[in-house]
Amino acid sequence: MKKSSHVFVSNNIRKILPNVLVPINRLKRIIIKINMVSPYVLLSMTPCDIVKELIKYIRNLGFTGEILIAEGSAGCTWDGFKNGNFTKIAKQYDVELFDIHEDNSVEVPIFNKNFEEFYIPVSKTLINAEYLISTCRAKTHDTVIVTLSIKNLAVGGIVGVNNRPKIHQGYAAINFNIALLAAIMYPDLAIVDGRIGMEGNGPVSGAPKKWGWIFVGENPLEVDSVVAKCMGFVPKNIGYLYYLSKLRFGKIENIQLIGADFSRIKTKFRPHVTYEKQLKWKVSLDLENQLIERIAKIVSKFPRGKKHLLFS
Repeated sequence: MKKSSHVFVSNNIRKILPNVLVPINRLKRIIIKINMVSPYVLLSMTPCDIVKELIKYIRNLGFTGEILIAEGSAGCTWDGFKNGNFTKIAKQYDVELFDIHEDNSVEVPIFNKNFEEFYIPVSKTLINAEYLISTCRAKTHDTVIVTLSIKNLAVGGIVGVNNRPKIHQGYAAINFNIALLAAIMYPDLAIVDGRIGMEGNGPVSGAPKKWGWIFVGENPLEVDSVVAKCMGFVPKNIGYLYYLSKLRFGKIENIQLIGADFSRIKTKFRPHVTYEKQLKWKVSLDLENQLIERIAKIVSKFPRGKKHLLFS
């Protein structure tokens, strides 16, 4: 299990960052993976101001190494960087913008609907990242209930716009696929911005949900589980969170929240219209155990996955 961490919550990112960022001056490169499903729908993107505050804080700590803002949109990533105001941030803080679709790739096995393996290209830069931060907006999803810091990496790390839909192999297989891909690119830090989330028909066509809270932690599974619960969902009913807990990447319940009580911050995000169908991801226990074992063997071959599996 990745070392357990607290999940911090606040309405101001500046109040949280001193609690979580490791000593970073020894690092050569920090990658910030943002979320930008559509380059033209701002509500589908990571808010630029939280990325700006994160980079500003890192630079103020004296970090002089490389910082990459990485994403591969479903549309033109460079249009999204411009529309989301990330181009301006990059110039202001000497940061590189990085289109994942232009990266070299590593072929990673995932599952089809019959749980047979096939290969998909995944970003070599993210797989081998020295320090990786996932930051996104809290949103509902059209297939896996919610999309938060883990899914941001799992799907966002796939190289090639036309390759992304290949993970959609039915409700059962996609949750295993997201867990597998997340495990090989598991972030060192997760930041979920729920100040204004997206509810309903996310991850692009949903409605704004005013909430006001930001969640940060060093264990993305625990961060996403807390956020999902606070959004009104049950973490164990979200397949890829459940499978990552079975892989011992962290807990999905009984997680300590620091900064505010759950009773104060809990709310209710309206789910996607297909929510009831999305709940039908479970397989038999025998098949589940077989697939978890297969995933663990795959993940152990990749540096970031192997690092976290060592805690098991």
